[in-house]
Amino acid sequence: MIWNNELTAEERRCMEELKIRTENLLTPTLLEDESLFHRFSKARDFVIEDAEPMLRKHITWREQYKIDTFLKDYVPTEACTKFMPYSFIGFDKEGCPIRYVDYGNADMKGLIHSIRKQDISMFSLYTVETDLERMKDKSRELGRLVTMTTYIFNFENLTFANATNKGILEVLLFFAKNFQDNYPERIKAIYFINVSFYFSLVFNVVKTVLAAALLGKIRCYGSGDDWQSALLERIDADVLPGFLGGNRTDPDGNPRCFTVIKQLRKIPESYYLANSEKRLSRCPDANKLTVTRLSKEVCTCEVQEPGSYLEWEFETKSKDIGFAVYYKDKYSKDNKPVEVVPKQRIDTCYDPEKGFFRCDKEGTYICVFDNSYSWIYSKELFYKIKVTAPKDVDISMN
Repeated sequence: MIWNNELTAEERRCMEELKIRTENLLTPTLLEDESLFHRFSKARDFVIEDAEPMLRKHITWREQYKIDTFLKDYVPTEACTKFMPYSFIGFDKEGCPIRYVDYGNADMKGLIHSIRKQDISMFSLYTVETDLERMKDKSRELGRLVTMTTYIFNFENLTFANATNKGILEVLLFFAKNFQDNYPERIKAIYFINVSFYFSLVFNVVKTVLAAALLGKIRCYGSGDDWQSALLERIDADVLPGFLGGNRTDPDGNPRCFTVIKQLRKIPESYYLANSEKRLSRCPDANKLTVTRLSKEVCTCEVQEPGSYLEWEFETKSKDIGFAVYYKDKYSKDNKPVEVVPKQRIDTCYDPEKGFFRCDKEGTYICVFDNSYSWIYSKELFYKIKVTAPKDVDISMN
């Protein structure tokens, strides 16, 4: 195997021992995976006492989700196929699949309304398994093992609503943890391009479940950085679409390559699973608040433990409302609050606004409902705000 010459004798012994302990549990499909014992051993630093339970859990997980026949049995919904922001570009210079994720332009609220969270996760799994099949085909073509995928996440046009959408963040956490546990050493590189402040709101949540080895494969680039050159170091110009810095275009010369990359748009309400309705007003534990014209109202929360999550849910009876979060360090001599979630005008005509923010510091967090821009209308709203300790955070799909 390609990595054998790079392994120490101790690392080889770990792989052999892992094979001896688990081989009788493996399905024919898993036995075909020449990288299996290396990947699970490396993911646990070649410590057999850690690698064995990881692989055993993976075997159970594969049985639960019927992974061996998943690509034959699973049928994506129309909404998944049309609106999930995943596109396959081609292969990089070493033959690894390239997966492009247009995160910034995806209609995240629309996805949550039109696709169950479980189905979003299953479709994500479907794309991973599809790329694994591409690796097998490319391995046969090249006569050597291809075992990893290159990912490009584009955060251009990322909005506050997409960055803090609780449903999407829950899916990201769940899928990131499951990917890491069940597809170790499958990621070659991850490029985050066109990142902004809103990106940090997403990444600060997701990185809490990522291992250091995986974090080390991530490269972040702002819109003004030369990420195009970084991509071209790994991907041939004729493979990389023009809008990403390559030479590739559609037959009509379009550098956006819509024949390859999905052209995302707002999801029509006809795809929504159910009609949205105002419900917080009927919730017994929701608080009612009236924000008069040209004024603001605040809700203050004390965070005792770093890594806690500030969660919010609110809806207005009509019209929109400004929302922001500020932080005040109780140990600082400067009592002026610092804005940590920038103010946005939120329209809740379709459903309540749900979001959460990871609090890296203890102290006071102030949620502000801002109606100072309205000269005429008062805003009546219902809200729930709470702080969840790190140990109580649930990243299941329930």
